[in-house]
Amino acid sequence: MKRFLNLLVVLLIFLVFSCSSSKSQNDTDIISDSDSDNTEIVNDNTDSEEDSDFIDDSYETPDQDTDQDSDSEKHDSDTDTSDEDYGPLPDNCIEVYPGQPNSRLCLGPKKTDVRCNANPTENKYVTVLESDGSTEAYENSLGNLDDPMDINDDFVFFVLNPKDSATCFDDETYCPNIYGCNRKDEYVYEIVTSKFNHNFFSVDGDKIVFNVWDGLQSDWTKADKLLIADLKNNEIAELTDWGSHGQMQIVYPYVVFIDGVSDNPLILNLEANFTKKISNLKCDDTPKIDGKYLVCDCRYIGEGLSKDELDETAWIVDLETFEVSPLSVFTHEGANPVVSGDYTVFHSGRDTVYYDNYPGKLSGMEIYSLNLKNKREEKWTPEIKGIFEGNFSKPSFEYPYFAYLANETNQASTGASYVLNIETGEVTKFWEKTAQDRPYIKDRYLLLGGYIKNGIAKLPDLPKLPENADELCEDNNPCTDNRYFVTDGECHFIPNHERCDDDDDTTLFDICIDGECKGFAGTSSDEEMVLVKAGTFLYDGKEYEIEKSFKMDVFEVTNGKYAECVEAKACVEPLRKRSLTVLNYYGNPFYDNFPVLYINQFEAQNYCNWLGKRLPTEFEWMKATWDGEEKTYLWGEERPNYETYPDSYYANSAAGYPQMTGWDVVEVGTFPKDKTVGGIMDMSGNVSEWTTSEWTKNLCEVPPCHGKFGSDLVVSKGGEEWFGPELAARYPWTPWTHSFRIGFRCVKDLEETENKIKP
Repeated sequence: MKRFLNLLVVLLIFLVFSCSSSKSQNDTDIISDSDSDNTEIVNDNTDSEEDSDFIDDSYETPDQDTDQDSDSEKHDSDTDTSDEDYGPLPDNCIEVYPGQPNSRLCLGPKKTDVRCNANPTENKYVTVLESDGSTEAYENSLGNLDDPMDINDDFVFFVLNPKDSATCFDDETYCPNIYGCNRKDEYVYEIVTSKFNHNFFSVDGDKIVFNVWDGLQSDWTKADKLLIADLKNNEIAELTDWGSHGQMQIVYPYVVFIDGVSDNPLILNLEANFTKKISNLKCDDTPKIDGKYLVCDCRYIGEGLSKDELDETAWIVDLETFEVSPLSVFTHEGANPVVSGDYTVFHSGRDTVYYDNYPGKLSGMEIYSLNLKNKREEKWTPEIKGIFEGNFSKPSFEYPYFAYLANETNQASTGASYVLNIETGEVTKFWEKTAQDRPYIKDRYLLLGGYIKNGIAKLPDLPKLPENADELCEDNNPCTDNRYFVTDGECHFIPNHERCDDDDDTTLFDICIDGECKGFAGTSSDEEMVLVKAGTFLYDGKEYEIEKSFKMDVFEVTNGKYAECVEAKACVEPLRKRSLTVLNYYGNPFYDNFPVLYINQFEAQNYCNWLGKRLPTEFEWMKATWDGEEKTYLWGEERPNYETYPDSYYANSAAGYPQMTGWDVVEVGTFPKDKTVGGIMDMSGNVSEWTTSEWTKNLCEVPPCHGKFGSDLVVSKGGEEWFGPELAARYPWTPWTHSFRIGFRCVKDLEETENKIKP
C-alpha cells in the first residue's frame, strides 16, 4: 500500500507538470538526421493534454537502460538500508528509483541556522558564505563550496559538498547538494538534497534543472539523470536520462546540455514538448542560450566540412529553425561564447604566444564581440602591456554589461574580475582573484562562484533594452548605427564605416565617413602589379581554366600602403596595432614595408576597391601562383625540414621547423625563392591571404563555388606560421574575423568598367 501511495504521488506530480499550460499541446516527435542540420518534425495534431510532458520518448541515450527493476536491484545489492528508517515519503520528495527509499530526493527550501550574504550595495562585492575558520578557506559549517552559482528573486544558489561523508552513498565522499542564500532574511536554505551528486544546475525564475549523478552506476553513460523542479509548487519531474554529467542551462522554455555519448548539443523545448539533437556539432564545453540563440565551442561534422578543418571553432544555432551558422572561425584554443540580444561575446586564443610548453601558460588571449545584425567584430578589452604580459578570458554578457577576467601574467583563464558598460566605457573592478572560475552576469548581478570562495556583486540597475529599440531610433541614415542606450534612455546615432551609394556615377567607390556617404574615384596605377594571363592550370591532376586575364599585386598590402587609405578616411585602422611579438607594429615607420595585419575581409575589400581593384578569387590566386604548372611549393618539391634548417627555409613559415620560436612576419619580398615565375612574392609564407570565394570542402569543378554557409565562410590561401607553405592548402575563415595570421593582396581587371564597385 505504501509503495502504491508513493507511486501515486509521483504520478500526480508528473501530471501537474504536463498540464501546466492552459492551452493544449501538440505531441511532437523529432527525428534527427545525422547527415543534416534540418530536423524532421512529425506533428500528429493530438489534442489530448494527457499525452503532453516536458519531454517525449523520441530521444534516448544510446544503450540506455530503461529497466527500473535492474536499477532497483543494483541499489538493493550495493547499498544496505536495513538499519535506516526513512519513514513515509513527504510531499516534497521523490524516490529517484521508485521503491528505493535510500534514493530519496527532497526539494526545499528548508532553513538552516547558517547566515549568509545576498544583498551587496551597488558596485560592491560580497562573499555569499563566509568560512568558519577552518584550514580550507572555502569550508564552512555545512561543507565545502563549489560552483556553479545562479540567482532568482528569492535566492542566490550554490552547491556544497557536505562535511559528513555518511550523507553520501557507500564510500562516496563527494555528493554536493544545492543550497540557496535567501535574499530576504539572509539565511542558508537547503534547496535540493539527497545522497546523490547534484553538482550542476541552472535556474530561470521558479524553475530549476539539475543533475542527479548516481555514483553507484558501473556504466557512466547511464549515471546521469536530468530533473526539473518548480520552486513555488515544490514539484519535481524527471526530464531524461541524459547519459553523462556536465553543466546545463535553462532559459525557459529551453533547456540545453551536451549528450555525454555523442557530444552533440541537445535542446529541450518544455512548452512545445520535443527534443532536438544538433547532430552536426560536437562540443567540448556547455552551450549557452539566451532564449533565441544557442552558441557553443564546437567542431562541425557534416556535409561540406570535416573535423580537422573546423576544430575548436564557435557556432551559433537559431533555436526556432535550428539553422547552424559559423560564429568565429578561426578562434583556436576555445571561444567560450555567450549570447545576449544582438551580441555574441567570446574569447580567442587565435593570436596567442605559447611558452612553458603550454597548456595553461600563454599570452595574448583577447575578447571580441560580434554584432549579429551587421556582422561587425569589435574588441572591448584594452591592449595588453607587454608581449608576455596579458590575458583576457571567460566573458559573460548581459547588455550593456560585459564581464571578463584580466591579468598581466602568462596564466590563462585567471585574474581579476572586471565589468564594462559598453555604452559608456566605464570599467569596474570587483574581485582581485577569480582563479579558474567564470564571472556570470544575470539580472544585473555579477556571480563569482567557485571552489575558493563564492560571491555576488551588484551592478547598477539599468533597464533592459526594449524590443522596439530599433524603431525608437530610426533616422533612415545608412551611415549611422542607431542605438538606444539604456544607460541614459536616449537614442545615439553613431557614425559607421559601411558601404553606401552617393548617387554619383563618376565615383567608383562609396563609403560612409563621419555619418555621410562619400565617393572616391577608385583609380590607381598598375605599379608593382604582374599580368596573369587567362588560361588553364592543374590542380590534383585536373585542369581548371581562368577565362579573363588580370593583374595581381606583387606584394601583400603593407602597413604603409594601408595607412594612406586610412588617412583618406576610406579605410579604418586595424583592429589591433600589434604583430605577434611587436606591440607598436602598425603606425611605426620601421614596419611600413611589412604586411598589414588585423584587417578582416570586408576591410580588405574596401582597400582594394578604393584603388579600383578587388580581392582575388581562389581560382585567380591559384592561377597566379601555379603559373600553369602544378607543384607542391613555389620552389619545387623540397619539403621544409628542421634537420636541414636553415638551408630549406625558403618561405616565412614555421611549419616544418618545430624548434623555431618567436615567429613573426617579415618585410615583404624577403625570401627570394618564395616567388612565382611571374614575380609575385610571398605566396607560400608571411601571412595567409583573403579571397572572395565561399568555402567548400573540396575545390569545385567550375567557379563560382557555392559553399554550405555562403559568404559567412570564405577561403584563405597562402602559408604562414601554422598554415604551412603548401600551395594547395586552403583554409576556412569567417570574413569578419581579425588576426595577425591573415593579410591580403589585390587584383585588377584589365577591362575598365563603367559601373560602380558595388557595396
